[in-house]
Amino acid sequence: MARLLPLSKGCQYAVRTTALLSLEPPGTVFARKALSQKTMVPAPFLSKILQTLTRAGILRSHRGSQRGYSLARPAREISLLDVVTAYDGPLGHDGCLLDDYKTCPGEKVCAIHGKRMNIQELLTKNLSSVSVADLAKTLHKRHGAGPSRNRGETKERSEI
Repeated sequence: MARLLPLSKGCQYAVRTTALLSLEPPGTVFARKALSQKTMVPAPFLSKILQTLTRAGILRSHRGSQRGYSLARPAREISLLDVVTAYDGPLGHDGCLLDDYKTCPGEKVCAIHGKRMNIQELLTKNLSSVSVADLAKTLHKRHGAGPSRNRGETKERSEI
């Protein structure tokens, strides 16, 4: 099957992880082990993903008795573009198709340059218009996944 959007496997797992977390009530904290089981992502790989998403401000890391991870902000405010950019880096073309230039050489662009830039803009617009909450709805329809009970997750205590 041809790849429509070249996302790394880690990025696909990052999207899956954030979508699954968004199915839970706000403030739900998941232990890394529980997330690994729920997402079916190997624990060592998931650790890297969780660190990356936490550094990007998509997830929040909890220490102490509440150790685990939760979404850092509401799922409807986290776009697919946010997750893709956090894990795979900013979208962009990999340089000129004709030469070894890292970027197209100014006024000497090839015939496809404008079309590639249009595709880039459209892709960015579409990825930014889909939220993690939107993706979670699809997961719920496909797998019947919903809020979990007693699988290593804890409800964050309200702050006083």
